[in-house]
Amino acid sequence: MTRDVAPVALSVVIATHDASRVIETCLEALDAQRGARPLEVIVADSSTDDTRALIAGRYPWVRVIPAGAKAGIPVLRGLGIAAAQGAVIAILDPFSVAAPDWVAQVLDAHARQPHLVIGGAVGLHRPESRSLSEWTSYLNEYGLFMPPVVQGETWIVPGGNVSYKRAALFAGDRPRHPSFWKTFVNQDLERAGFPMWLEPAVRVDLNKPIPFGRFLWSRYDHGRCFGGMRVEDATTGTRLVRALAAPAVPAVLLWRWTKAFWPKRSTRMRFVATLPGQLALFAVWAVGEFVGSLRGPGRSCDRLHF
Repeated sequence: MTRDVAPVALSVVIATHDASRVIETCLEALDAQRGARPLEVIVADSSTDDTRALIAGRYPWVRVIPAGAKAGIPVLRGLGIAAAQGAVIAILDPFSVAAPDWVAQVLDAHARQPHLVIGGAVGLHRPESRSLSEWTSYLNEYGLFMPPVVQGETWIVPGGNVSYKRAALFAGDRPRHPSFWKTFVNQDLERAGFPMWLEPAVRVDLNKPIPFGRFLWSRYDHGRCFGGMRVEDATTGTRLVRALAAPAVPAVLLWRWTKAFWPKRSTRMRFVATLPGQLALFAVWAVGEFVGSLRGPGRSCDRLHF
């Protein structure tokens, strides 16, 4: 029997791992919007710190799904999505600070647009207080979605501000993706004839105080996980082609990022100042993608906690 999902307009799924430094800011922004529309917030958590206790004590309206400490983001998101009851299911990070009208904008965008996947803009939380390394990490991860962004169909959406109509993620009452990989889920939907939509009014700001060195290492794990997953069922020849293409990744990504930033005149100098860090991050990703293409993901996917 299919679950009755009508009472919940929007489910928000947040995957957390040792997020006690940031989760309050994330949940406070959602708490302020709970009265406007039927909303549920699900936190799938693999923390070893006091994240769960903090949520239980201050945000009892949040549903927490505990998982083992080694569970990475894709597994956690899969657990959260499987429990979601909403007609629309949104994915945020614990680093996401939703705009005051974010819930309304997500639901209004899905009411207007037939697209199954709708992404939004990602600004930087309190940008005036951020260091150059924090700007570098932000621009590298979410710079393509830095406001202003252009409304319309798109080839990419941000992992920390994306929402789906329920039919995209469920077959009846069965979740389609027990482990949720945004890139591969979205690629499958596009191949099936469902393009993605970018909606500037759906905005969050990034509050991610991760040291640059730790973020740099995470780029290797992301690259290796992506490279390994992409060739999971590929032939040896395809693996070699993917591996040989990996050294070109930094140049390709830098070109895409530059094309996106140069029209935004107010951010040109900031982007130029972060170029050495950008190149380092893209290069580390490429190394990970090279290794993943040849040897598979290894344990990299399990280490993806942010």
